[in-house]
Amino acid sequence: FTRTQLLFLTHVRPRTFPFTHTVCLFTSAPPVDKHLLCTLRFSRLFVVVIANKKVSLSLFLYLYLSCRLVASLAMATEWTVLVFGDSWAQYMHPCWPEVLGSEKLSSRVLNFANAGSLCSDLHMQAQQALMHPQVPKVGGGMLKKETLVVVHTCGNDFIQKMLGAVFGGAGVPEVFRPNPGTREAAMITSFMELMYRAGARNFLISGVPAFPEMPIWSMLWPFLTTLVNQGKLVELGVSPQDDPRLALDVQITALHDRWEGLCADFQRSHDDTKCVFFDEVGILEKLRNKIGSGIFDRQMWDFSMFHPTYWGHQQIAGEAHRIVASNIPQLAALVPHPEAQTPAAAANTSNTNANNSNSNSSTVAASTVGGGTSVITGASSDGTSSTAAPSPAAAAGEAVWTCNDCTLDNDPARTICEACEAPRPKGDSAPQPAVSSNPITVKVRNVKGDTSFSVDIDGNSTVAALKAALLANAPASFAPPGSKIVIALGGKFLSKDDDRLVDVQIQNNTQVIAVPRPATASAAKA
Repeated sequence: FTRTQLLFLTHVRPRTFPFTHTVCLFTSAPPVDKHLLCTLRFSRLFVVVIANKKVSLSLFLYLYLSCRLVASLAMATEWTVLVFGDSWAQYMHPCWPEVLGSEKLSSRVLNFANAGSLCSDLHMQAQQALMHPQVPKVGGGMLKKETLVVVHTCGNDFIQKMLGAVFGGAGVPEVFRPNPGTREAAMITSFMELMYRAGARNFLISGVPAFPEMPIWSMLWPFLTTLVNQGKLVELGVSPQDDPRLALDVQITALHDRWEGLCADFQRSHDDTKCVFFDEVGILEKLRNKIGSGIFDRQMWDFSMFHPTYWGHQQIAGEAHRIVASNIPQLAALVPHPEAQTPAAAANTSNTNANNSNSNSSTVAASTVGGGTSVITGASSDGTSSTAAPSPAAAAGEAVWTCNDCTLDNDPARTICEACEAPRPKGDSAPQPAVSSNPITVKVRNVKGDTSFSVDIDGNSTVAALKAALLANAPASFAPPGSKIVIALGGKFLSKDDDRLVDVQIQNNTQVIAVPRPATASAAKA
């Protein structure tokens, strides 16, 4: 190629010229200088030098069109990625939503995010996108179906709340109260409804990047420790002298569940959409374990101690590509990811794992209403349930318990002795009924989300009975022997063991977070 032809190729940016790799031929005259080679490399073009071979204009056009055709066959060139949100989507260098669109999907990217913006700014950004002349539309001004909406927001909302509490004496920030993110989640849902009415059918919604290993948290740990030790987080169930990391972990999980829930709810109410939740905290944890904490901590964050470097955004974009290819079939067919499963394959794998889990685990059905016998139910290999026979003592009608102090036989419903008011012996539990009056399944996961299981229990039973069921059915690696369990729901610990599950809003298929604590911990709540 002549120098003019080469410079033409190098100045056509990837957003409009969707090449991942292009082979360039050029003559030895004029000489190829270092500046030109650097420009070629910056444009992501592979260079092959063939001396004394002059390229005619017809050959140049032939190679140009051929490479463009080949590239379009393996890339999502008809797709447009619309980016909305804050400084994790628009910064001094390309952020992971842009890298995902331009480099991983080779799509056109239009970025409407603004650094420093809040969740309340999403509607303004949406209006800008819908009025923008370069956003591809079909008849009636509707967005093309080949549009992916990527949203990353709410980080600044929570930072403002934290700084107001740290420097302004605003008390306990909302992010450390039960059910955090309610207002912000409603705003994201409203934004998605607006984009849906405009024609968008594919959404990638990122969670809040509240990653505990982020350097900025080193400035906030003393403040959070003070809140814990002053008893200001008792509303969460966190007592003085508890590890402040426990409060953060539970709130992170509460935000995860809220964002995951809003995506699932939106897709259920719009069956022609794909609304994918991007668990950014989980991705950062995965990358740190994969890359190694030393390299990750040195190279992931820039001077702000909160924003990823360009290298960091590239790593996140790779995981975003995997998530997109695993959940959106149209993009999976165009730009597959080597580690991604297609949605159909993922569903088959999930069903297989569920069947294997059912054949190898058992669930406990317990109740605290009245007397009777406790029942252990297990799933056999054919999916049917088997019920253990009542104990001989229960069959004989032994429903009373004997006080260790005065030897009085007490009614099974009593927790203290009727005569001397001594507490009931810990090892003497009241028999339970053989049949649950309100059978429910409770889904359980740990804070990181890498361990999950479920238990069957009576909805009329207590939090204490649920804790016992969790310990009985948890995988061996979930908690060390002798551990106790605390349960979090909606960003709040369930601290009262005698509360009924129905009274604390635990219903069928409710997901809770179980946090194991050493039995010797002074603040452990059994």
